[in-house]
Amino acid sequence: MEDKLNEQKRLRLGLIEKSKGKNWGQKKGGLLSKGSLKIINFPNKCEELAEFVGIILGDGSIYSYVNGKIKVYNVRIAGDYEKDRDYHINFILPLGQKLFNINARIRIHTNNERFICFDRKELLIFLISIGLKSGDKIKNQVGIPPWIFENDEFLKACLRGLIDTDGSIHRMSKRDSKLMRIDFTNHNQRLLNDTRTAFMKLGFNPSKVIDNRKFYISRQNEIIRYISEIGFSNSKHKERLAIFKAP
Repeated sequence: MEDKLNEQKRLRLGLIEKSKGKNWGQKKGGLLSKGSLKIINFPNKCEELAEFVGIILGDGSIYSYVNGKIKVYNVRIAGDYEKDRDYHINFILPLGQKLFNINARIRIHTNNERFICFDRKELLIFLISIGLKSGDKIKNQVGIPPWIFENDEFLKACLRGLIDTDGSIHRMSKRDSKLMRIDFTNHNQRLLNDTRTAFMKLGFNPSKVIDNRKFYISRQNEIIRYISEIGFSNSKHKERLAIFKAP
C-alpha cells in the first residue's frame, strides 16, 4: 500500500506520467525523441543486453511510425501495476540506465497496468540492429537473435528475461506442495519454438508445445538447476518460490 501511495504521489508531482487518451504514449514518445541531446550508449553484446532482449521479446514492444506530423519512436515494456512494480522500478529501470545511459519514462495506463517507456530513435535502431523488429511481434514472428544462441551464458540471461515476463512457476499438485513446474506461454510461434529450443540446447527437457501456445519444465532436478544456473530477476517469481520452499 505504501509503494502504491508513493507512486501516486510521484504521479501528482509529474515524475510519472498518466495516459491521456488514445495514442498519448506514442505522441509523447515522438515529442520526447525530437531533439534529445543526451548521448545514448551502445553496449557490446553481453549477458545484461541478452536479458534486456528477453524482456523485450516477452513483455516489450518497439514501434516506429508517423502520427500526424510527429515521427514516433517507442520502446516500451508492459507489466502488472502491483505484481511487477519491484521488477519495473528496481530492475528494468536501472538496467536500461546502465546499458544505454538513458532514463525511462513511466506511464500508468490503467489502475493495473504500467509501461516503462524508452523514447529514443537511436535505441530503436540499435535494437533492430541486434535482431529485434519494429511492429507486431506475432505478425513479424520475432525470435531469439542468433548471437544469443551462440553463447550459453547469453542464452541463459535471455531465458531469464523471457521467463520473468511470459513465464510462471507454480505447484504441480496440491497433494505435494514441493513439486514445482515452470511454464512459458506465448502466442508467437517462432518465439515459442525458439525458447523451447534454447532450453534443449542447455540440456533441459521441456514438454512438447501444448495448444500452440505453451510448454513447461516439470522434472524437479531441472527446476533446481534452473533456479541455480538461471534464476529470476522478477521478485514476484522469487516470492512464489520462497512460499513453495517454505517448511
